[in-house]
Amino acid sequence: MKSIDLYGTTCYNFEDKLGKSSYSGISDILILESDPNPNYYSRSNFPPNKHQKSWRLYLLVKKSINCFQDKILRQSYIINEKLKLDIDILPGHIDFEHKEIQCIRINTHDVSVLDSIINELKKTGIEFIKNKKVKDFETTIFFKQYTEFVEMQEGVYRNSKVDGMYFFEIDKLIEWDIFLEGVEKIKNNCNYHLFDSFLSFNIAKGKATDYVGIYSKHCEEERFSELKENIHKVFS
Repeated sequence: MKSIDLYGTTCYNFEDKLGKSSYSGISDILILESDPNPNYYSRSNFPPNKHQKSWRLYLLVKKSINCFQDKILRQSYIINEKLKLDIDILPGHIDFEHKEIQCIRINTHDVSVLDSIINELKKTGIEFIKNKKVKDFETTIFFKQYTEFVEMQEGVYRNSKVDGMYFFEIDKLIEWDIFLEGVEKIKNNCNYHLFDSFLSFNIAKGKATDYVGIYSKHCEEERFSELKENIHKVFS
């Protein structure tokens, strides 16, 4: 078993489709949902992963909160300990109805605990957007999560807890629009493009680093060198 090489709070930025969850209305609040195993962006026919029994849920915060991300990360530990859970309660934001909205992302295999989590969050003074009609929409999502990186080869890491999630280190910090343009070039020119992508950032060992992240249950380690070469060509 390979050891943990880097760890810390890591930022994730990506595009996804959200819709109103069937669980929306619990505690009278709006709950959005995304597919935990989204379809791969492919140039050819390719079967996506099957939807598993897990949920990626989003609670939207009504009023902006100072130091929101740090407060929610701290509160997540308190709630998990109090309710004897092991659930990701993650601070972030999304673009919703033409505004940037603070949100809390909950990753869970057990939605029966959702009401208890919401009640604990409300006790801290957080107000959530109330339940209402929402059509499916594409949006940019940002959230923070404690992540442990296991090095697969120089400059290439995997998430120690999420199968199929990899991080390719790049040698400079980039903006979101540059990332989107670069990933499009890579998928047009690389033989392997059956993956979802995200831009990731962390501070570890006194250094700020951006990573091109990929998520794919079908990516073999033998392909890393080709991907790494293309990523460095585009983002160097």
